[in-house]
Amino acid sequence: MNGHVTAAIVWVAIVIAGYFVIDHFSAPDPVVRTTQSGGYQITIPVARDGHFYLEGAINGQQVTFLVDTGASYVSVGSDVARRANLPEGVTGVFSTANGSVEGRIVRRQSVRADVFEISGISVAVMPGSSPYGLLGQNFLRHFSVSQSDGKLVLRMRQS
Repeated sequence: MNGHVTAAIVWVAIVIAGYFVIDHFSAPDPVVRTTQSGGYQITIPVARDGHFYLEGAINGQQVTFLVDTGASYVSVGSDVARRANLPEGVTGVFSTANGSVEGRIVRRQSVRADVFEISGISVAVMPGSSPYGLLGQNFLRHFSVSQSDGKLVLRMRQS
């Protein structure tokens, strides 16, 4: 009986170690920042789930953004909005993949995604507590956005 318990413990340890090795080696590449005439360009690798993520902030509060070219606004859940001290804003109705949702729009906020920061844009606050914000078109329209070979490139548009 003691030998079976030892064998089970060894197999569980091997499975756990294998998971961590695979997880480590399959981690996505880091965001790459390069400078070009006119400013930065960032290259974002695709994550395992097929999305593109960027670390950023709203009013200095850390947020992990999912780049969403189909979203009209930078959007966050109510928990993130509370941590970022977003004011109440005005009520709005948003069309989402799950249907219409009532939320609020908070104008004139500062949003940073990696090295890029845009001030004075609106942030939509949605009900719920998603840990991710959506980086929508009101932010992305300031950039040239291209995607190929599992990478998304953001480059500041020239004025």
